[in-house]
Amino acid sequence: MTKRLSIKSYRNPDNRYSPLDLVVCEGETEVDYFCELARNLRVHVHICKGDGTDPKSIVNTAKRKAKEDGVKYDQIFCVFDRDNNLPAFLEAIHVCKSKKFVPIVSNPCFELWPYLHFQIRESGFGTAQQILKALKKLPGFEDYDKDGVQIFNATFPLIDTACKRALELVLKQYDDPKEDPFTNVHLLIKRFHILKEQQNYFDQGRKRK
Repeated sequence: MTKRLSIKSYRNPDNRYSPLDLVVCEGETEVDYFCELARNLRVHVHICKGDGTDPKSIVNTAKRKAKEDGVKYDQIFCVFDRDNNLPAFLEAIHVCKSKKFVPIVSNPCFELWPYLHFQIRESGFGTAQQILKALKKLPGFEDYDKDGVQIFNATFPLIDTACKRALELVLKQYDDPKEDPFTNVHLLIKRFHILKEQQNYFDQGRKRK
């Protein structure tokens, strides 16, 4: 397992930063990856794991934290996979949108995102196990074991390429997350860059006062 850097500040809501987003993830892999990305970009965002691992529990966690954290989040993102339960996956997307949350989804699983840093894939994988098998053939992933820090370290220089490929897949699949392969993780990456600009502007204005 890759050694984790300090990511405490990205897991805890902090009213000093505006705007501030909430990102609720299905697993520790996604939490660690996005915390590493936030640390690298110097973005402050509250990133946490959901109370469960099924898509609906991720949305329910987001609803709970939006009420309990005492922070007015600018945007709320729910990160989850299709896995094996398509009806639950689609229901969670529907509830997300009804609550004005942003669903960040991967079909079949999150490991499609690191895969796209190295190769485009137009045909379906079928299962998460097939993606893992393909990912382990790529440089830096030979011993991969659900490690978000490892994903970040092995892929960050190619993140722009992955964003372009993810967008290509979204357009090819007519923005339909039921289709395999599909991921819109690039939307959250774009949001992190927007937050970086806005938080820096806010911080500079505060220092001038």
